[in-house]
Amino acid sequence: MKSSWVQDIAFPIIAGAIERLYRDPNEFVSRQKIVQLLLRDKYSRKLIEASYKKIIRKRSVEQYAGNMVDWFSQRWTVGDQKWLRLFRKFERSEKKIEGCWAYKPAAPSTVIVFPDDVEEELSELPEGAAFERLVNGYERNPLARQRCIKKYGSSCFICGFSFGATYGQIVDGFIHVHHLVQLSAIGKKYKVDPIADLRPVCPNCHAVIHHRRDPAYSIEEVQAFLRR
Repeated sequence: MKSSWVQDIAFPIIAGAIERLYRDPNEFVSRQKIVQLLLRDKYSRKLIEASYKKIIRKRSVEQYAGNMVDWFSQRWTVGDQKWLRLFRKFERSEKKIEGCWAYKPAAPSTVIVFPDDVEEELSELPEGAAFERLVNGYERNPLARQRCIKKYGSSCFICGFSFGATYGQIVDGFIHVHHLVQLSAIGKKYKVDPIADLRPVCPNCHAVIHHRRDPAYSIEEVQAFLRR
């Protein structure tokens, strides 16, 4: 895996897997658990398989997913400047666990469940299970989230709030990403356009947006609230 575009695909979904697997503040997420989730999740497995098909010497897709996690660790070790902002969001274990590095979020409070991330899952999950859905740190489509933030920045599109400017480097770049079309209204075959369909918003503005349901408040309506 020498091409940088593979990193662009792999590293955000690995980071998302760590956040989704994180439960105990005293426990690190192991390499094995990360690989298992990457292969179990339909979206991340699809990305891995698409990348896997492009290589000439093939082992198994399971080994390839493991190689991606190992590469994440290797770029961490060398202090790859391109990925420092992402790496700073996590802690790596001081010692290897089962022969491999393990990870956990540096600031557990940034792993947040939010209404528009959960409502689509409610019909499929037993009561209470929605609170286990930890996806807001990295969007269900991490590449779409990444491109949205690249276009609009990590300050709130509505009020201009910046986590990094207010709280410091440890949360620099953290922001919610809001779907202009609610997830519950999007068909399974819908392909998100990160520029047209997504906007970065702070948790406060995001909460106001979803204070009303069917439909939620629009970006423009919440901006108007602030001008009163």
